[in-house]
Amino acid sequence: MWSPIKTALLVLSPLIPSALIPNFDKHSSNGTYDGPFTDGGVWSKAFEHAKEVTKHLSLEEKVNLTTAVTGPCQANSGGVPRLDIPGLCFNDGPSGPRYTDFVTQWPSEFTAAASFDRELIEGRARRIGKEFRGKGINVELGPVTGGPLGRSAVRPYAGRNWEAFTPDPYLSSTLSFLTVRGMQQSGLITCAKHYILYEQEPVCDGPLDDEGGRTGCEDISSEVDDKTMKELYLPSFAETVRAGTGAVMCSYNKINGTAACESNDALNRVLKEELGFRGFDFGATHSTVASALNGMDMELPGEYFYGQRLLQAINKGSIPESRLDDMVQRILTPWYASQQHTNYPRINYQKYDLSDSKEVNGHVWTNEHVDVRKDNAIYARKVAAESTVLLKNSGVLPLRGIRRIGVFGTDADYPSTLSGCGPDLFCLVGSKRRYWNGTVTIGGGSGAAYADYIAAPIEAMSLRARQSGIRVDHVLQNDPAHYGSMAWIAYQSEVCLVFVSLFLVEGWDREHLRLDKKGEDLIKHVEKNCAGEVVVVMHAGGQVIVEDWIDLPKIGAVLFAGYPGQETGNALVDILWGDVNPSAKLPFTMGKKAEDWPKNNIVRDMGKGHYPVSKFTEGLAIDYKWFDKHDINPRFEFGYGLSYTNFELSGFDIAEMYEKDQDSIQRTNERFKGERGLYDTLYVARVNVTNVGKVAGAEVVQLYMSFPKSEKDQPPKHLRGYGKKYLEVGQTTTISFPLRKKDLSIWDVKQQLWKIPHGTFTFRVGTSSRSLPLKLEVDIQTYY
Repeated sequence: MWSPIKTALLVLSPLIPSALIPNFDKHSSNGTYDGPFTDGGVWSKAFEHAKEVTKHLSLEEKVNLTTAVTGPCQANSGGVPRLDIPGLCFNDGPSGPRYTDFVTQWPSEFTAAASFDRELIEGRARRIGKEFRGKGINVELGPVTGGPLGRSAVRPYAGRNWEAFTPDPYLSSTLSFLTVRGMQQSGLITCAKHYILYEQEPVCDGPLDDEGGRTGCEDISSEVDDKTMKELYLPSFAETVRAGTGAVMCSYNKINGTAACESNDALNRVLKEELGFRGFDFGATHSTVASALNGMDMELPGEYFYGQRLLQAINKGSIPESRLDDMVQRILTPWYASQQHTNYPRINYQKYDLSDSKEVNGHVWTNEHVDVRKDNAIYARKVAAESTVLLKNSGVLPLRGIRRIGVFGTDADYPSTLSGCGPDLFCLVGSKRRYWNGTVTIGGGSGAAYADYIAAPIEAMSLRARQSGIRVDHVLQNDPAHYGSMAWIAYQSEVCLVFVSLFLVEGWDREHLRLDKKGEDLIKHVEKNCAGEVVVVMHAGGQVIVEDWIDLPKIGAVLFAGYPGQETGNALVDILWGDVNPSAKLPFTMGKKAEDWPKNNIVRDMGKGHYPVSKFTEGLAIDYKWFDKHDINPRFEFGYGLSYTNFELSGFDIAEMYEKDQDSIQRTNERFKGERGLYDTLYVARVNVTNVGKVAGAEVVQLYMSFPKSEKDQPPKHLRGYGKKYLEVGQTTTISFPLRKKDLSIWDVKQQLWKIPHGTFTFRVGTSSRSLPLKLEVDIQTYY
């Protein structure tokens, strides 16, 4: 889905954190431009090349580079054929190439984040990047780095939160950096999205159309204070800029009534000046002059306001040609820097159409069905297994010494089609709702990727059980009409596995926090009749309320498998039989009831004005920070996850250790107090972890920090480090957590810069946000 966003923020100095960002008028159309011109930064050679090429382009050719054209890809921009500059090919998405075949359907970002594994995440990104390159795609529409981030006021209900990593800004930022760096190693250009404050889908009050789609929709306006914007929603985008992302996509929502793609402050002042972004931004447009002057470099996916309208505005003097030159240079610079002008594969597929060839605008595009998967299925299986969270275990897992298993629920079965439901991976909702019709491997919409096959849980479990002489009986239905058969099979089963799901889709926010297809009733029915213990497997893209079944006497184990992609069954078998010791942790909080989250947690009404408004009154306190601030006991806290073994922590210490920033690819222009760089390391925390259990396994150790008590607007604690180590039985290792200047800093709203507050910082280390046995205090009285 494509649309515009309007962001008005940040150039203000409120003395209280609740002060909202004032409204900003659209840039006047008097032909002046006060935004920054790119210099290429670390891409200086590529910029000089782009600058020289720009001198030889006609006005029409320059405009063509900024404008959408119809092509074989999800979106295409125009090129300059006489200079061998092709139009760019843009394609979704964060879970692998969409609209094509012979690719891998990877675990979603939301699922992969549960691994808390930096190396695994970057490896996933490198492989996805190579698949995009193999199809000739120039720009990947991803990763989703903070739009939505997943604020707690909306997190449980928003329909596309599964596309992003996590509502924690530190975890989201680090994973966003690694993903951009990994993907772009292939020469692919990444597009960080959706910039910015895109935390809810549009509000709609019209009737459903003939296909069950929504009508009468209006983009929502996000209202947020300056401090929350800088400390919570901007960091992930700052990290993608540091990682060298070549593109950024404007978001769909408004901010204080102004669409982001027309916001001088969002695009020019913050993204291009403050963060030092040297690439190009694009998105849906509402205007020609205002969009161009306020910083939008390219219009996609169709020509509405650029193209001939942009050319006319340049000729009339409404937009200076110097601004157009900057737009062109911002587009060409990452293209040259990525070496896509030398040996990059040509486009070899067509969106949707899997026939051999198709004519588009007089050009015949050939679909070569190039297989770009290589051995990625093996790695995708590893990512899925390493991202499966064990929430409860009585000892029934791993499966040992049993002879009969019962499997229940449609979520264990094959989908009737590989797309799950519909050609666009959108399941219809509303009065014509169609659930995903088999095991749920991915969510619906632009974050999805097609699968060339799906290793269904029933297939993988049956094959593995056969090898061990285990009988598998099943009723792959949720319908109460089959409850009699279920009861009979459950009565004969030593272990009953119940598969339940929650399918989430872009464009449709949730009405409740329960499972699809009456999953709760299925669980309770099987639990009542099972001869042995019950293992519940959840495939879901967000939180569900589990209180009415999780403490039933026969519920022995619960696995949260997220959206694991095509290798779902194989990865699950690895966990169930103990070939992989679970080590994943929840990258979000699961509450006990809907009331645990803020009231009015999603805007459903148009409101009294011309558009719906969402006020981010919770400020910095989202997800576990909301639960901590209001002393709410969650069912499963952020960072929680069990293992088949046990670990012990010891020897926690923190010491000063200065190290200059080594990993920034493009440096930001963020203002800060003191001499040392914002991304320089100032301290390092260390802790020893020992496997004191009976089997080998990995543990994710987490570091949390509390600011000095003088910072009264800060939540009780913030994640500031994590490390994952695999340990043999009895083995001990040390995990280090570098603490950068920015990790210790707050945004000073009055001075408009980052600074380290003076006072005592408290650091705690443990294995979840609520299990932090070791504690240290550090007094800091300098700005460094």
